[in-house]
Amino acid sequence: MGEKGLISRILCPKFGGYLTFGVMEKGKISAPGQPTIEDLLDLYNFRQIGPDTKVFGIIGKPVGHSKAPILYNTAFKSVGFNGVYVPFLVDNVRNFLSTYSSADFAGFSCTIPHKEAALECCDEVDPVAKSIRAVNCIVKRADDGKLLGYNTDYTGAITAIENGLRGSFSFFLHIHPPPPPRS
Repeated sequence: MGEKGLISRILCPKFGGYLTFGVMEKGKISAPGQPTIEDLLDLYNFRQIGPDTKVFGIIGKPVGHSKAPILYNTAFKSVGFNGVYVPFLVDNVRNFLSTYSSADFAGFSCTIPHKEAALECCDEVDPVAKSIRAVNCIVKRADDGKLLGYNTDYTGAITAIENGLRGSFSFFLHIHPPPPPRS
């Protein structure tokens, strides 16, 4: 039940369940953790989930506000990838990763407050993530199940700064154009 129980509703067909609960209208729930029928069908592609579906998700606390499931599930659907991306409300990242250690769980995005703790849980960590001392992406290697940690936040931050500086410089040039060349 509740936010932690949402995954049991979404992943029901993957693990052999034939019945799950959803609500017709947002806000008209009979118990916490019930997704809408629309979310089950459209956001999580519920009818396509089966035993071979790979599970990915975002781990955090809080996590219910994340737009990552919309982004990833839309991408999965658009390329025909047999995967589902779900929100995982996690108190302790080490306990979570040991509990969800089967090959069915293929990778996780990490958000606040677990990025630093996730680093300590990975079997191998990318040098950049090691130097930042935070992981926001964990991939489970298919052949041996080892957890590989990466940090992709820094590229987004650097790109945003570069774009901002370029924009500021362009704006400055627009207001203060260089003088025409002398002949």
